[in-house]
Parts: sequence; structure tokens; C-alpha cells
Amino acid sequence: MKITRKTITVGLVGALLMVLATTGIAMAADSITGTVTEKGEIIVLDAADSSYVLEGSDKAPDMIGKKVKVTGTIAEKDNVKVINVLSMEEVTE
Repeated sequence: MKITRKTITVGLVGALLMVLATTGIAMAADSITGTVTEKGEIIVLDAADSSYVLEGSDKAPDMIGKKVKVTGTIAEKDNVKVINVLSMEEVTE
């Protein structure tokens, strides 16, 4: 099988783009501490500065009423702050 210069270039560019995309996501992660509450069917992190809807965490229902540190990426959807949770741990003082 003959590998051409074009095939190698395309492969390297693709690999580079994947690395850059992953690095950008990792760098955008924020940590916020607050109390997990339930507002209707939505689970929310009430922090000192704002409230955030928690998405992507199986732990969130078990943490209702507890103070936690959430790490994730923050976005705003329809004027609502949302955290796509990467990790969540209970804070004990």
C-alpha cells in the first residue's frame, strides 16, 4: 500500500485539530461551590453569585440539599446559566 504525502498531511492536520479541540474544552472548565437544590424537575446549583442548571451528572439527585464543588463548562442558554458537569464533590467544612 502506497502512502502519499497528501494522506499523511490530512492525517496530521486531523490529529492536530482533535488535540486543539480537546485542549480548549479542558481549559474552559470552571469550579463553583454552592448548594444543590431542586426547582420543579430541574436540579440547580445555588452559588453566591448566581444559580446554575446542572446538566450531565448522575450524582446531582443524590446531592440535593448538600454543599458541593462542581467543575464543568459554563454556558448560557435562553438567559439561564448552565453547567455541563465534569465532576461534583461534596464540600465538608
